Amino acid sequence: MSDKSKYYEKARKKYEAQNFEDAIYWYTRVLTVDDRDAEIYSERGVAYFHKGDLKKALDDMNRARDLEPENPYRYSSRAYIRDAMGDLEEAIADYEHTIKLDPEDAVAHNNLGLLEEKRGYHAKAKALFNFADELSKDATGSDNPDDYRPKNIQKEINKAAKQDKPSTTRVIKQVFTDKSAFKDFINFIGNGFR
Repeated sequence: MSDKSKYYEKARKKYEAQNFEDAIYWYTRVLTVDDRDAEIYSERGVAYFHKGDLKKALDDMNRARDLEPENPYRYSSRAYIRDAMGDLEEAIADYEHTIKLDPEDAVAHNNLGLLEEKRGYHAKAKALFNFADELSKDATGSDNPDDYRPKNIQKEINKAAKQDKPSTTRVIKQVFTDKSAFKDFINFIGNGFR
């Protein structure tokens, strides 16, 4: 058994035992033997994440992505870390890149929907959730993928995104039809003239 394999086995055992400090040590030992293994950087990054060191986790995810720039998993892993760090826009960009590389990644569609929901784009989030569900159904064995997939998902998502931007007419109508919105409007006007 090679040193790399021995170190990797020790790292995996420590990780599975949730001993993240020791797992990081052994993943680092693997990298002293082979510093071009994207998977090891990714796994060490996950260990750093569980240990609470998000900066080092992101550094490792960046290195894994640099080594495998066409691997969609590298972007979705980094997106997850970026979201945990509060970098919503960059996390969204990474999930969008994941989907560009793998348009049928249901998890990436779902997670992107969660981030869009955080931004307040509920209709777009719902479209992404629905598409993720459709992809998941397809993954369960349909003989005809067209039975499940919307014909043009980007068109559906763009249509939903437009619903998230309130028009002036809709806002004015809401002021006069919703008691809470009317009260907020009156308070705004009152405060503006003081």
